[in-house]
Amino acid sequence: MAQRQLNQPVIQPPSTEELLALAATRVKLPDVPLELDYQDDVDTLYVRLKKHARPTHSKTELDDSVIYDYENDTLVGIEILDISGQLKYANPS
Repeated sequence: MAQRQLNQPVIQPPSTEELLALAATRVKLPDVPLELDYQDDVDTLYVRLKKHARPTHSKTELDDSVIYDYENDTLVGIEILDISGQLKYANPS
């Protein structure tokens, strides 16, 4: 079976170190163990600050495209949209 050639270069997802550096430019990350979940199809990074958390509410900063998840009064997760800045070029107006 012949391999199909792509017309566009394949973009590699950012490394963990790159994601943490990008996140640090957008939000202040607490000094706790972090779990990262990067979704390359929507260029979104979720930073989990507490395992098995059940967020009760969220606060959004639309200017920064950041969503903060809370379990009662405790910050348990941070979702950063368009973390690498690639989406703003995906569908130019």
